[in-house]
Amino acid sequence: MNSFISSHRQKIDARFNKVSSISDPADQGEWSRYLCILVSGYIEESLRILLETYAVKNASPYIQNFVCKEIKGITNCKTNKIIDILGKFHSDWGTNFISQIAAKSNIDNEIKDSIDSIVTTRHAIAHGKSVGVSYSTVSNYYKNVKKAVEVLENIIS
Repeated sequence: MNSFISSHRQKIDARFNKVSSISDPADQGEWSRYLCILVSGYIEESLRILLETYAVKNASPYIQNFVCKEIKGITNCKTNKIIDILGKFHSDWGTNFISQIAAKSNIDNEIKDSIDSIVTTRHAIAHGKSVGVSYSTVSNYYKNVKKAVEVLENIIS
């Protein structure tokens, strides 16, 4: 696993461990919204890191510079956006991503739905909307997002 992604993941795992020990449901719910934001950022940051690393290994300095500037602003990484970005690098990457996350899902579209839900929930939180998200829901989304990031890492190599 990429060391930056691994480090980021460990920090988020530590936050999940702390929130899991909170006994007050209202407090745990508040912290779960924060975890949602972290998980959404984890998707974005992982995709950026993997694509930058790929560019550095495989492209000229001019192309590396272009790629790094273009992907710097990646946000709101729902599944279709990830597929679109991957397809811009290699025609098979988007197709491989969707088929691999489908294969790793225990329920139809589980990983895809988790990615899309975490980003949608983060967006609602960021815009001040009332969001009721439980720790167990965010924890389940995160479990699936980690699988998706592993798939991304396998594809972008």
